[in-house]
Amino acid sequence: MDGPRKSLYTRLLGCWYLCLGLAFASLGWRNFLLGAPRLGIVLRIAIAAGFLTLGLMTLRSDGRS
Repeated sequence: MDGPRKSLYTRLLGCWYLCLGLAFASLGWRNFLLGAPRLGIVLRIAIAAGFLTLGLMTLRSDGRS
């Protein structure tokens, strides 16, 4: 892939990671509100932080390998 196609692919991948991160964050928030065990909440928030970081780093990259 060259040019704008790779850039589009990189942007879509970054948005996908951000969506996954937001989904895990919302699951953690839901478990917090329902009074679930703390370990499950912490794990979901940690996974969310990882996906959000990966998404932001992917979006900030220039898309070149």
